[in-house]
Amino acid sequence: MHVRYVVKLKILRRYRCPSSLDTLQLVLSDDTGDRIQATIGEGYVANISSRLIEGRWIFIKDFDLVNAVGSFRLTLHDYKICWKLETSCWKIGPLASGDDFGFVQFEDIIGGFRDPNFSVDLIGRLVSIIDFDHSDPGDYGCQQLYLELENEASTRIRCRLSRAYYQKCLEGLRNCNDHIIICVMQFAKLELSRGIVQATTACTCTQLLFNPMFNEVSRMRAVFAASEYGTS
Repeated sequence: MHVRYVVKLKILRRYRCPSSLDTLQLVLSDDTGDRIQATIGEGYVANISSRLIEGRWIFIKDFDLVNAVGSFRLTLHDYKICWKLETSCWKIGPLASGDDFGFVQFEDIIGGFRDPNFSVDLIGRLVSIIDFDHSDPGDYGCQQLYLELENEASTRIRCRLSRAYYQKCLEGLRNCNDHIIICVMQFAKLELSRGIVQATTACTCTQLLFNPMFNEVSRMRAVFAASEYGTS
């Protein structure tokens, strides 16, 4: 029996991995916030690429569903969408409003309660940034940045940014005029370094934002500002 799938989803992220530049990858979300990944092969990208804009809601029909495999996955979904010759999609109006993030607690990461096989969304105040790890001579000259983020409970987590994010991070910081900088890492990967869990970038999918304009950032900035000035 042939099954025809029809879905309405929002494009959260579109990217390509250096290991498969001929394939376009998407991370999609439904109106409840559940996410699923999609893969579009080289033969289909040219016809639809202009319609696949981050933040846009789309209607997709006649696609394949395959098992989501791999040691690291961007979503919790057991399946992913694969484009085929009959697949079609077009723009639709928004079905939900929201910030499209699912932030996790730093304490859960440090305590080992988050599965490192799946990506996480992080938010915290930027408290320090260094160009390399001074304790590891192998990091010199490789253009990696290490950020340290702090949550409202003063719990901190370290984030390693790969070379691909080096300039992007510096440019983002140059545009921040406030001394309170809230950093958001969407689709971050967890890794173990010298026995300590830290976050890092996942291919080119990870989104790095500084003081973006949405509710949770405004709330967190207000908390840190109140703490500095001794108000509540």
